[in-house]
Amino acid sequence: MQRPMRFLLKTTSAISVAVVLLCAPSYAQTPDALANSTSRVALVIGNSAYRSVAPLPNPVNDAELVAEKLWEAGFEVIETIDGDREKMLADLATFRSRLREGSEALFYYAGHGVQVGGRNYLLPVSVAPQSVEELIDQSIDAQLFVDIMSNSGAKLNIVLLDACRNNPFGEITDEEAETIVSRAISLGASQEEVSRGLEQLSQSSRGGLAEMTAGDAETVISFATAPGSVAYDGEGKHSPYTQAISDNISEPGLEIIDLFRRIRGHVRETTEGEQITWTTSTLESRFYFMPLVDDLRSATTGMSIASDTLGGLPPRRIIDRTFWRSIRDSDRAEAFASYIRTMPTGAFLEDAKERLSELGGNPDDILVSDTSLPEIASRPVDAGNGSARSEIVAALDNAQLTVPIGVGEKPLGSKNGENGWIYVESASRLGVVTEGSGKPLHGGTVHWLPEDNQLSYTPQVGSNGGRDKFRSIALRDEGDTDPIEAQLDVYVDACDILAGNPYDSQRVTAGTRQFIIDRNFDAAIEVCEIAVANYPDVVRFWAQLARAYRSAGDYDQAIEWQQKAVDADYASAMVYLGQMHLDAQAVPRDYPRAKALFEIAADRGETAAYTALAWIYRAGVGVAQDYTQALDYYRQGADLGNDWAMTNIAEFYQKGLGVEKDVNEAVTWYTAAAKSGELTAQTRLARMYQTGDGIPQNFEEARFWFETAAGRGVPNALTRLGIMYENGQGIDKDVEAAVRLFVRAARENDPEAFYRLGRVYASRHPLFDDPGRAAALFERAVTEKVYGAERDLGRLLFEGRGVSKDVSRARDLFVAAADKNPWAARDAGRAWASSDGAEPDFEEAARWFRVAAEGGVPWAALDMARLSEAGRGVPEDRLAALIWYATATGLSDDANLVDSVNKSTASYTRNEFVAAAQTLLIRLGVLTGAADGQFGPATRQGLNDAFSSRGLAAPGDDITLDILSRLTQMQ
Repeated sequence: MQRPMRFLLKTTSAISVAVVLLCAPSYAQTPDALANSTSRVALVIGNSAYRSVAPLPNPVNDAELVAEKLWEAGFEVIETIDGDREKMLADLATFRSRLREGSEALFYYAGHGVQVGGRNYLLPVSVAPQSVEELIDQSIDAQLFVDIMSNSGAKLNIVLLDACRNNPFGEITDEEAETIVSRAISLGASQEEVSRGLEQLSQSSRGGLAEMTAGDAETVISFATAPGSVAYDGEGKHSPYTQAISDNISEPGLEIIDLFRRIRGHVRETTEGEQITWTTSTLESRFYFMPLVDDLRSATTGMSIASDTLGGLPPRRIIDRTFWRSIRDSDRAEAFASYIRTMPTGAFLEDAKERLSELGGNPDDILVSDTSLPEIASRPVDAGNGSARSEIVAALDNAQLTVPIGVGEKPLGSKNGENGWIYVESASRLGVVTEGSGKPLHGGTVHWLPEDNQLSYTPQVGSNGGRDKFRSIALRDEGDTDPIEAQLDVYVDACDILAGNPYDSQRVTAGTRQFIIDRNFDAAIEVCEIAVANYPDVVRFWAQLARAYRSAGDYDQAIEWQQKAVDADYASAMVYLGQMHLDAQAVPRDYPRAKALFEIAADRGETAAYTALAWIYRAGVGVAQDYTQALDYYRQGADLGNDWAMTNIAEFYQKGLGVEKDVNEAVTWYTAAAKSGELTAQTRLARMYQTGDGIPQNFEEARFWFETAAGRGVPNALTRLGIMYENGQGIDKDVEAAVRLFVRAARENDPEAFYRLGRVYASRHPLFDDPGRAAALFERAVTEKVYGAERDLGRLLFEGRGVSKDVSRARDLFVAAADKNPWAARDAGRAWASSDGAEPDFEEAARWFRVAAEGGVPWAALDMARLSEAGRGVPEDRLAALIWYATATGLSDDANLVDSVNKSTASYTRNEFVAAAQTLLIRLGVLTGAADGQFGPATRQGLNDAFSSRGLAAPGDDITLDILSRLTQMQ
């Protein structure tokens, strides 16, 4: 039997527990509500599109399938597809931030993995090492994931590794080697060093993974194959191991040990005995992916406590399937356009383009690439049948009955044609089947159904959907029986996925944070318009459509739907209608009306109403400002688990608003909110740790929280994390990682990212020396008014690097930047003094040099000295020049500057030095008369007074450049 193989070496002895700097600290969960919140969290990584080693066809398909199944099982899923190292670490940080005491944690990885020195390293798609040492630096130790899970307090940890492939460096192709060699040589390595390193890489690992330690927590670690055995990629879309997981994980009531027995048997049978999975376990408790519970909320993360959720979109296959299900029969051109924008790599991209064209749109007008941004190199993956499209289409078309959650009951087929008894063999798990009278049909019960009785199915709110089944037997005359079975596809509607509010007590899914809907409001509007049309009586869809329109800034439409929802007594809509009255959005500003709406919603248990009431008293709008009352409302919201309330409590303690300032208490509250998924708290914590704002500076903690936010795609968090990589703050310096992060942030339109990326390309870095691209990036940053961009673009134009020399525009840019940056004023002075491509204007040059020098730029003081000596733009004045020289050395002890000043002042006489000192003493008000250059008692006394009044020892009679420098600093 010939199949693509993943080979696993015989394992070494178990390795010791690693000491990991990223182990999770023990943060206090301040609100008691979060302690009882359901926490099933999974990190799923699939890497296929490797750039410098052999790509793999199936890992992305495998990871997407597993992510889909876990989401349907109630897990909050962090999904990493084709992740570079910094993306994998950021998503690991997000995963870590969501783990707490009692969590059920799962980590799945599919992709290249190698064993080096008895440790397992998971390879990001960006890996391009020239040596074994670089391989370790560019990869991630698999034990890190296990250790973080073990140290989190999670009650159960599950690790699934489908990475038992052979060493990708063992049979590296010439093309792959060339990519690595080119990079290494650009960074200064010799051809001989690179060749030797690649040879060592090829011999460093013969394949396979080593055993891993589990720590003290209950843990199960499962490998796709046993030590020394063969693991296959499979002949279809998925590996045998992942296919076995998918085929069995969704069975209700299947205990995990039994699940792994099935997986082992499935893999053995599929591979005709050539692959045997390997599992090690320290489990003591029972665990079910699909537990049989009365309240599905108890097994679904984000449903037991409002806002305790990352609030991102579900896994890619879920959003793809749900989005397409919503729009595929629509005639709305904008619906297909929004699919193309939201899902640029979606399974139905070509279908959406075709439908848009049929409806008169032009797909080519939608996806516009920013040519100033570099394309991240990737290699095509020959996935064969790897596309998920056929599987999603099959799932959509093969379901007997599709039922959205939260829209009411749906009939199960046709009515009975005759009276009779039925025996309910197996009740549905995700919903309730009822007879015509409304009586539920439970498993193991017998019911008399009269003629024309209609069975109906109502999905329970609390799950993320999935396949459900109702099995019964019709008991006929004379003992005959007929099976009656219904296969149901239960799903969360696209409107709920894209516009569901995590603070809404009547939500049917965990909901999306405002950050997510702000990025996808066009898609949210389309699917919610369709939902409202399909289910005109579901008020929740009205409120979510209003939310989408408000995110788009279409307040007229938002107020119409918000008011309709309020008129229908939808409590959450009261909060947001009140906010629109508060902010005068499409309605006159009406503080009393807003307050009344908030109070009604609070009485109904809407946690967002408490934060809205708190804001009224905090800002003093319509009421007297009252920090104490505001804090009380925030605390009431926090007690109910509202993490925005927690963030605001933290800010009150950080700033001392109505309470004694307490930075430690602020950190406690910020941390609680951040671990609940609140983005503002995460970024504020990161900045506090990065800058040491009231707490000890801690770059590792700053990086962790920036990674947590970056893992969710927050644009400026990506940029700030990139800066940390660029500067080596809390992590080894890595400019390549910084560039990848800046590119991702820029693609999300973070203005600072364009500027930071431009600086790298202007820096003459051997891998990123492209001043032309830098200029284009700076142009974009200038239009966004990013600090520093005008100056850096001006420097390229002034030097003619990567662009045509344009001194005139450079002058304008420097002058525009000079208001906030004295170094830009110095650049302006140099540009006005230049005769290269433009007429010099020394008066303008002197003006800007003076501004820069007065702003503390030492080199500008040197420039002023030289203009004063030459009489260019200012009167010729050696005394003024000497004072400017002294000013320069008073501002900096830079060796080159000091050497230049010393050489320039060597020709000055003692009398000139004395006259300069006298001039400065007169300015200080400790000497009267003229600066005559004669060192007498009055000058000596003035010096003594100037120095002694500042606690300095009196100088001697010899006036030196150092004394002049000190005098300039006293001004």
